[in-house]
Amino acid sequence: MTIKQQLQQIGLTKSESSLYVYLLRHGLSTPPQIAKGTGITRTNCYNVLQSLKNQGLVVEQQTGKRKVYLTKDPESLFYRVEERKEMIEEMLPDLRSLYSQHNNKPIIRFFDGFEAVKEIYRTVYSAKEVYGIGSTSKMSGQNQQFYNQWLKNLKKNDVVFHDILSYPSGEKAALEMKESLRGLYEYKLMSKKFEDFPTDMLIWDDNIALLTLEEPIFGTVITNITLAKTFRIIFSAMWEKF
Repeated sequence: MTIKQQLQQIGLTKSESSLYVYLLRHGLSTPPQIAKGTGITRTNCYNVLQSLKNQGLVVEQQTGKRKVYLTKDPESLFYRVEERKEMIEEMLPDLRSLYSQHNNKPIIRFFDGFEAVKEIYRTVYSAKEVYGIGSTSKMSGQNQQFYNQWLKNLKKNDVVFHDILSYPSGEKAALEMKESLRGLYEYKLMSKKFEDFPTDMLIWDDNIALLTLEEPIFGTVITNITLAKTFRIIFSAMWEKF
């Protein structure tokens, strides 16, 4: 993955990431230089520069009659993400209050592709307990870097995780989770007679997520108090069985 693609993953547009990387490489530059170097039209270049200024990533200076631009220290990217995180944390209680008003109505959401499915895994960071049934090895096999970061965030948020895994997952993936999460993690393995499978199921709060981790990769999240409670009972019954 290129630097530009990584910047887009944290919220910059394609044009913003191209312009930002150009300024990182070339330093103090005029809009015509930037437009020529990036292939962005001059009119759009001014709009993108203004957007990056508003985000605190680029500064404008006056040199004679000309305006020139340069990037701030790249650490400003980190502050940008932290500020957004703080804003979301402040909004979260109000958002959850609105969300809880339709608890009796089932909500079904669909996620297409692994990038979209990542959002499901990130959602569980706010849960107190998560119940999983599936093949953790398939999830880690999709993107080891994302998997490692996911484990770090689970531990950081003190998420208690209960897992029922296919036997092949226990040979490596379950041990990785246990080593990372320590006392926050417990698991049981299915019998050897059951082969590995490319799916995962997560149950947390009022949600059930059903995911397939082989092409075509997709996920479905159902939000309903009654269904989530029923699936937790099914999990408990399986836990006692294994």
